Amino acid sequence: MSAPQLVITPNKEQALSLKMQLTLLALPKNKRTRIFKTLGRYEKRLAVQRIRTQTDVSGAPFAERKKPKKGKKNRLLQRMAKTLEPFVKNGDRLELKHKSPAVGRVAALHQEGGNETMTAGHMVRIHRKSTNYDAPCSRGAAKALVAAGFKVRKAKSKRYRKATVNETQGLMNQDQASLILRKLRGKDPKQSWEIPVPARSFLGDSADNVQQQLLSIIEQINKGKRG
Repeated sequence: MSAPQLVITPNKEQALSLKMQLTLLALPKNKRTRIFKTLGRYEKRLAVQRIRTQTDVSGAPFAERKKPKKGKKNRLLQRMAKTLEPFVKNGDRLELKHKSPAVGRVAALHQEGGNETMTAGHMVRIHRKSTNYDAPCSRGAAKALVAAGFKVRKAKSKRYRKATVNETQGLMNQDQASLILRKLRGKDPKQSWEIPVPARSFLGDSADNVQQQLLSIIEQINKGKRG
């Protein structure tokens, strides 16, 4: 999936009027570059505003997370607009896109919607800093193990009995508890899985608004020149 970008060119595809196209093309290249740069900064502000208000290009609220994070403001795409930069090519093509390819790929997924492939290794890297796998087995994990049939050997016997929660906690750490619980439940850990991501289009504009902004920018630049 390619990174999302807002591309504006003075041609029929952008639905600019013939008068507007001729006005732009008659200007010197450096002036057209300045105009498109100014337009790009305006479009970036629109993207920032949409993320701040959590609304898409049409004004509809962003689709919420499937599992909201507890105790946090569940605001989406917080960093997506910060790395947007306007690039002008040949004085007649504006591209508003992300400087970072990695951020661009994530932004594209949210802009267009689709499936994100998550791997076990990536999840470990994400949670490595916040999760202490060497910590003692939690009471919740111990209860789950006991419910799944975890047993310990009887004293002076080769037979096994059902373990208590306290015993289970004292026998292992959190990482070992997770591994044993998966085995007791007969579940092999998934190595990769798909996460559906709904479209949250924060980047884009209508042809009418683009044309209106171009006229306004050209007028402001001309006023500044006369002044």
